[in-house]
Amino acid sequence: MKKYKTTILIVLVSLINSSCATIFYGESDKMRFESNPQGADVYINGIHTNKKTPCEINVVKEKYQTKFINNQLTYELIKSGYAPSRNFILAKTHPLVWLDFVALVPGYVDIFARRAYKYNTTIKENLVLYPTETKYVFVDSKNINYTFEKKTDVDNFIPIADKIEEQRFALIIGNEDYSSYQRSLSSEQNVDFARNDASAFHEYANKTLGIPESNIIFLLDATTSQINQSLNKLNLIIKTTKGNSEIFFYYAGHGLPDEQTKDAYIIPVDVNGSNPNEGVKLNDIYKKLTEYPSKRITVFLDACFSGGARNQNLNLTRGVKIKPKEALLNGNIIIFSSSTGEQSSNSYNEKNHGLFTYFLLKKIKESKGNINYNDLFEYLSEKVPLQSILVNNKEQNPQISFSKDLNESWGKTKLK
Repeated sequence: MKKYKTTILIVLVSLINSSCATIFYGESDKMRFESNPQGADVYINGIHTNKKTPCEINVVKEKYQTKFINNQLTYELIKSGYAPSRNFILAKTHPLVWLDFVALVPGYVDIFARRAYKYNTTIKENLVLYPTETKYVFVDSKNINYTFEKKTDVDNFIPIADKIEEQRFALIIGNEDYSSYQRSLSSEQNVDFARNDASAFHEYANKTLGIPESNIIFLLDATTSQINQSLNKLNLIIKTTKGNSEIFFYYAGHGLPDEQTKDAYIIPVDVNGSNPNEGVKLNDIYKKLTEYPSKRITVFLDACFSGGARNQNLNLTRGVKIKPKEALLNGNIIIFSSSTGEQSSNSYNEKNHGLFTYFLLKKIKESKGNINYNDLFEYLSEKVPLQSILVNNKEQNPQISFSKDLNESWGKTKLK
């Protein structure tokens, strides 16, 4: 019996090593990608191929991962004005791989694993137009003359999630242009790159965190009523999903404290800095998000609430900074803030982003979202303060807050 096994082994190894062997597939597959309409950018496993449909791409296969899990390839077709078409292809495995399982040729099939499976050769996708009602971009009657220009490393080649997370929802706000809504303000009192910050986070929320586009409320230069309307909608979503939802809230823009109460407010574009209490109180936002149970709530704030600002404060008469009082937190909420209560949150002009947001996105990209909150905060605490001194000559130290219900378990929570 041993003699027969040895003979079989020798024959199979010879076939595998032979250049004319056909019992396995090649180390790469030529794949064709087509879309209707044409001209969609093709991404494979999160990497832009620099090709548009229709096209042929020679896909080099990864080494076979395990005997029991099929290799899969993730592709995405992206065209402006259309919903991204994201899908997966499971490889077709060569039958001889199963010889490993019966221990006839242990290990030898895996040596030549790239020949052990094959992808489909042609992919055809019909792209779907974004319906107007699902884009969730609220604008003034003047319309926003803004295009997100992807100029930096964090804006391009964004990692793509393995699956869509139907129970994840996000409210993303970027308030930049205050002067167009308030004639008394100069352009210097706008928040540089807040639209870029929100737009980039929106792409990471959809692509890397797997949040469906229809689950994202995306506001640029939002007014008081638009923010309150969106918070009410998110509150109802949390109520309706009965504890199964995961919520993300992102805000870039002006923040101010009330001089008398020291309550912190995010400032909509139609609110004057002299009356911050006409804005949206941060504590009220937290209450809306935690009124009903949810799996978790993650808040990212690229704003300061001391009376400082990226450029100039909305209220130029304010002579001193005010430390806002801390919020009382309940539920499964974790808050990443861009600076302490006494500091300003600054821009990173070279990167066309807020300093905090740039490093937040950079780490999400590097980790593909597979990072726990403790490691994410440690990274931000290392990178942001140093870079702030180097480029802005100012101190800026990110902060973390979490509800008493979480205790120290907050750090083990994973972003993705």
